[in-house]
Amino acid sequence: MRVYSMVRPKKLSEMPAAMARAERLGYDGATLLELTVPPTLSAAAGAMVTDRIKMMSGVFVAFPRSPMATAYDAWALNELSGGRFQLGIGSQIKAHLTRRFGMDFQPPVRRMKDYIKALRAIWDCWQNGTRLDYEGEFYRHNLMIPYYNPGPLASGLPAVHLAAINKLMCQLCGELADGHLPGDPITWKWHEEVMLPNLEIGLAQSGRSLKDIELGGYGFIGCATTDAGIDRVVKGLKERVALYASTPEYKEMLTMHGWSVAQEDFAALTRENKWEEMGTLVSDAMLEAYAVIARPDDLPAALKRRYGGRVDRIQIDETWFEGLSDAQVARLVTAIKAI
Repeated sequence: MRVYSMVRPKKLSEMPAAMARAERLGYDGATLLELTVPPTLSAAAGAMVTDRIKMMSGVFVAFPRSPMATAYDAWALNELSGGRFQLGIGSQIKAHLTRRFGMDFQPPVRRMKDYIKALRAIWDCWQNGTRLDYEGEFYRHNLMIPYYNPGPLASGLPAVHLAAINKLMCQLCGELADGHLPGDPITWKWHEEVMLPNLEIGLAQSGRSLKDIELGGYGFIGCATTDAGIDRVVKGLKERVALYASTPEYKEMLTMHGWSVAQEDFAALTRENKWEEMGTLVSDAMLEAYAVIARPDDLPAALKRRYGGRVDRIQIDETWFEGLSDAQVARLVTAIKAI
């Protein structure tokens, strides 16, 4: 099992130290979030202070940037890191695209398919010298002069990992991507009954199977060294699950499990700004579907039961670790790799 650290400093100046720590603790890679720092900048800062660890943008919001702009960023980062950059891209939800990024909202699955094909056409031009002449539904790229061509990479093309939760995006991921990014708020049942079957549908269209794509882990992972610490992690994760459950995008997931609480129950509390109260709606059984929580000695076995033989990579967000020293985290990473 490959183990990635979710690296999430709020300032770019904090990224080099965070990335150096992740490599020192033995993580295989780092997932770089797009919160307050673009993950491409985080990857550049990390690449210059590390030698081994992979860096995945998880996720880089695609649509506010043109495929050409993203192609240049990923190409430069793969060159800088010696092939350690992995482009994890996603579509984002309508509210963020229109109200935060100020973009028009267009059909996300069709647009993402066009986006990835445009990226690959641009990279093929740079790597293999083919003529750039891409004509898609949303994107057109047909100008590339030598002055703007960075030339081939000895490390090869950047891998594309697609953030996909719903059925059609999972099918697209299977059809075109090198890897799958499930995202955090996913239950085991949704992964097994929705994601994997639809990934397989897409993979069949490209003549591949699940063994030909890197599968990322889903859900939350929590760990603490004391009972009180476990209680605090449980409380925090229940509130985080409730936050996601309040959005319409996760209504179908709640319905699938047949829980007595519904998406509207959570949404009603958000309208009243009762953020902590939302967590009380999340039962222990509901949390268990979303998360694996255990003490350090028990965590590797618990992760093996949930993920063993099902995914290739999991990511650890140490936000949900309490009371562990760096040495304990390093031992955990080593143990989880053996799964």
